[in-house]
Amino acid sequence: MRLRFTASLDGAMWDIYQGDIGWKVYSFVRRANTTKATLNLDDFTQALVRRKLLSNDKYVSGIESGTEVFEGTGRLDTKAYSVDIG
Repeated sequence: MRLRFTASLDGAMWDIYQGDIGWKVYSFVRRANTTKATLNLDDFTQALVRRKLLSNDKYVSGIESGTEVFEGTGRLDTKAYSVDIG
């Protein structure tokens, strides 16, 4: 994966990486740890649209949460995870 850009989204700074696993994937890596977050998915997809990395006629087919460990170790403890669509 290679770093594409950095963005301020939903009150936090994010490094956005691009990879290719047979199709383009974008990983948003939060720069600072947090214990709670409420995120607007549209903010993230529009960040890609503004940079012409994603066309505006695409749609989300899945949502995942996890870790992107680039070096050392990582840990994700999740007590609750929900998605509101509408």
